[in-house]
Amino acid sequence: MFKLIITLLTLTLSPLSFAKINKVAIYTLDDCIAIALKQHQSLKVSDAQVEMAETLYQQAMSAYYPRLSIQAGADRADEDRTFSFKGSFQLPAGLGGASIPVDTKTKLYDRDLARASINLSFPVFTGLKRPAVIGQAKKGIQIAKQSLRKTNLEVIRDVKKYFYAAQFAIGMEKLASDTLERFKVLENLTERLYQNGSLKVKKTDYLRTKTTTALTRSMLNEAVYARELAHEALGNAMGQAWDAHYQLAEAEQIAMITPELQELIDSAQNFNPDVQQLRLAVQVADDKITEARSGYYPMIGIKASAHKLWNGYDQGLINDDNKDGWDIGVGMEWDIFSGFETAGKVSHAKAEQRKFKSQKILLDEAMALQVKQQFLRIRSSGKQIKNTESAFGFAKENRKLNVRAYQQEMVETKDVIESQLVESYTKGAYLRSRYNLELGITSLEYLIGQTIDQTSF
Repeated sequence: MFKLIITLLTLTLSPLSFAKINKVAIYTLDDCIAIALKQHQSLKVSDAQVEMAETLYQQAMSAYYPRLSIQAGADRADEDRTFSFKGSFQLPAGLGGASIPVDTKTKLYDRDLARASINLSFPVFTGLKRPAVIGQAKKGIQIAKQSLRKTNLEVIRDVKKYFYAAQFAIGMEKLASDTLERFKVLENLTERLYQNGSLKVKKTDYLRTKTTTALTRSMLNEAVYARELAHEALGNAMGQAWDAHYQLAEAEQIAMITPELQELIDSAQNFNPDVQQLRLAVQVADDKITEARSGYYPMIGIKASAHKLWNGYDQGLINDDNKDGWDIGVGMEWDIFSGFETAGKVSHAKAEQRKFKSQKILLDEAMALQVKQQFLRIRSSGKQIKNTESAFGFAKENRKLNVRAYQQEMVETKDVIESQLVESYTKGAYLRSRYNLELGITSLEYLIGQTIDQTSF
């Protein structure tokens, strides 16, 4: 009696019920996405890229601040530094106008010399190069954030794709299992009819049912293998360890898109990260043109410094007047002719901008085509779901009628087998249509860069 109760519980409890009893985690689609967004390594790479772009922006912003530096050093020469002069000087006519020869050697400073200075420089005018470089760095942050957003969308897309694949595999496994159970019942029924001397059921019918049962058992093994592979693929997309144990909750009711095709295309062109990155690349190219044109203008800056010298010799060059002091000045650098280098840089930047503009046009057209393709796929899958669901209902009723008629020996064995196969085929077609619809919506959401407003199908 105890064994009978255990058997009944085994047949009635679902896998999710076992999961609850064994305290195995049960993940919904949202749970899987949350885990992936937390654990997937590709997101950490994209986060680092955003941080790198932000540091580059801080480096570019440093051009608006003065540069202040301190220099210090000490030297020991082989000997004291001197100044030698040989020649003559002419006395004024009032003093006789005589020429006096001179041969002198004067010490300038001691061979040990220490120095320290503080220097300041600030660019006043850079020919718009400074704001152009900063603009590129700022847009670089936006590009990195779009890359991070794309990575998020890719992770979500992959999780959804493998989650739906796992659900499809679970459904196909259950279908194969149910089909096998029905064929076992049919095999037993055929065996009884054959052994009881039925005039309609022959040994060939009995062998046919056994063959069909064996083939269905093989299909079930393949379905189990496919379900296990889909489960592992989902775990990898979530960033889970290979030995992690969890169950999947049943998928929610399928949904159908409501926006029109033009709205979806507009959404893709406004929110798709690839499109946004190319749009930003066009703007960066515009800043590069400005940076290249800065070569036509002068560079103007201010510099100032203060110094202190230490030397053992108080006379000569390093006296009390020269030991410490400061200076300030304004400088300008202007390349009047650079061998057409600036013109070449400007032409290169303009050509690069034209390239990005053309790439964006191509991407817009390709994006519209891909959105339309997924839109048509979703619409076709929705129609297939309705048709296969109706066909499955008819096939199920037909199978029940054939089984009852077979028990009364009113139909042949092949008719019952055919009705079983047709029911399984239509149920499989329904599951496949639903899976195609879910994949189409997942791909469309990735293309438009956001979740589609949905309504019950």
